[in-house]
Amino acid sequence: MKKSVELYEIIRLIRPVHRRLARAVEAKLEGTGVTVGMRAVMEVLEEAGPMAVPEIGRALFLARQQIQLVMNALEEQGLVERRANPAHKRSPLFALNEAGHDRFGEIQARETDEIETVCELFSDDDLRSTQRVLCTMLDHFAAFEDDPDRPKALE
Repeated sequence: MKKSVELYEIIRLIRPVHRRLARAVEAKLEGTGVTVGMRAVMEVLEEAGPMAVPEIGRALFLARQQIQLVMNALEEQGLVERRANPAHKRSPLFALNEAGHDRFGEIQARETDEIETVCELFSDDDLRSTQRVLCTMLDHFAAFEDDPDRPKALE
C-alpha cells in the first residue's frame, strides 16, 4: 500500500478515535461535576500554572469566549481562583486552588488504569512512532490553524 494511502487511513481514524476518547473521558468524569471542557482547562492550569483566559484558549485551540464560559463554571464550583495579572489589568490570571488540584488529581487517578491497560497493547516503538507521526502532522498543517480569538466556521 502506498504511504499516502496509509497516512490517509490514519487521518480518517482521527475523528472517530477523538469522539470515543471524549466519551471515555466523559464516563470517567461521572459524578465529579466536571465536564470534558472543564477537565481540559484544569489540565492546562495543572501543567502550566496560572494563566489568562486568552492564553488557555491558545493552548487548547479554542476561542476565548468558550474558555471564559468554562472558567465561569470552574469558578462557580470553587475549583479556581483569580489572581492579578501584572501584564494586563483587565485579564486576570486563573489558577487551580487546593480543591481544583484535588479534584483534578482524582480525575487523573480514574483515568490512569484505563490508559495503562491500553498501553499494554503497544510496544514502546509503536507509541514513539505514533507520537512522531501526529506531531509532524500538527506541524505540517499548522498554517491552517484558526486564530483562537477569531475562529472560522467549517463549511
